[in-house]
Amino acid sequence: MATSAYGADLALAPDVERLSILGNDSLILGYNLIDFMWNDIMTNLKKSSTYVLIMDTNLSRLYLDLFKERYDKVRAHVGSRSRLLTYVLPPGETTKSRATKSLIEDWLFDNTCTRDTLFVAVGGGVIGDLVGYIAATFMRGVPYVQVPTSLLAMVDSSIGGKTAVDTPAGKNLIGAFWQPARNYMDMAFLRTLPPR
Repeated sequence: MATSAYGADLALAPDVERLSILGNDSLILGYNLIDFMWNDIMTNLKKSSTYVLIMDTNLSRLYLDLFKERYDKVRAHVGSRSRLLTYVLPPGETTKSRATKSLIEDWLFDNTCTRDTLFVAVGGGVIGDLVGYIAATFMRGVPYVQVPTSLLAMVDSSIGGKTAVDTPAGKNLIGAFWQPARNYMDMAFLRTLPPR
């Protein structure tokens, strides 16, 4: 077993609880799931040449290096030839906009992302909504996974495929229902939140 920078020992197959959504066991709950998540993505989901991980600056300070390190470890373990791209956004509701969506899409094209790209949304509702909407529309729809890191995102915004961006006319007025291929609810992330 390898030791994680964010907790106890990790294994590629920790104890997890799987819940079914729309007939798929896509909701996975557990503790210290980053190795498990990358292994599950690379071995059980659609094979991808590119994984795009998107999070905000609050989370990137705590977890970006860990996600990249664990990706490299699992990638070598499963023999994948994929690449990992990362995009870090400012935190907050103003990020969930058409302008941000366009910036990310242009960046994806600049990095020659194709239909076999898979998105990994790590964060609260803002990141999940935005990344899910990008996944729903990029190349007419590509898979994505949610890694909710707040309690509200775990019990509400990451479930049901609700994706959207805000407009001056109101919140969540442009979007799509696009079900994530997986939703990894890693309780270890809740430790970094204020007790309230």
